[in-house]
Order: sequence, then C-alpha cells, then structure tokens
Amino acid sequence: MILVLYALLVLAALYIILLLVIVLNIQKVCECNHCHTAMHLERTNRPLYVRRLYDYLPLKYFRCRRCHRTFYLNKDTPDSEPESMKDSAPKPKASYT
Repeated sequence: MILVLYALLVLAALYIILLLVIVLNIQKVCECNHCHTAMHLERTNRPLYVRRLYDYLPLKYFRCRRCHRTFYLNKDTPDSEPESMKDSAPKPKASYT
C-alpha cells in the first residue's frame, strides 16, 4: 500500500515538473528567445505528452528553423508570420460552368 502511495506521489511530482517546464517556455512575443528572430518560425503540432496531459492549456507550439528551439505561445498572442507566407497557397478559381 505504501509503495502505491509513493508511486502516485512520484507521478504527481513528474506531472508538476512537466507543467512547470511548459509554463517556463511560454512567451509573450512570437520571436525566438535564443536567436531573436521572428522570420524563421514554423507552427508545429504539440508533442503527444502535451496533447494527452495538458490539453486544457491554450497553447500554440512553435519551432525556430534557424536554431531548432521550441517554445509555446498563448492562443490569443498573434502570430508574426509574414503575409506572403500566409497567402502562399494558391486560391482555387471559382468556376460557374
């Protein structure tokens, strides 16, 4: 019984440590803290453990293509993605025939 209690305490401690790591990686500005660039960022999917354990956190996951560091932004923080990259996909032509 005591072994199960210790196991639960260890799991709770790991959960809190991972949450602390995520909270410390949240930024206010869409810019890499390491190389201070906003041009080489790409929005990526969150890791599986973040999706499973911390799905309630409103976060966007970014990776810097220049230095390969990852960080999180709040959902309400605007992306600084250039307009040319946002509209790079060709728009379908409307055909009414």
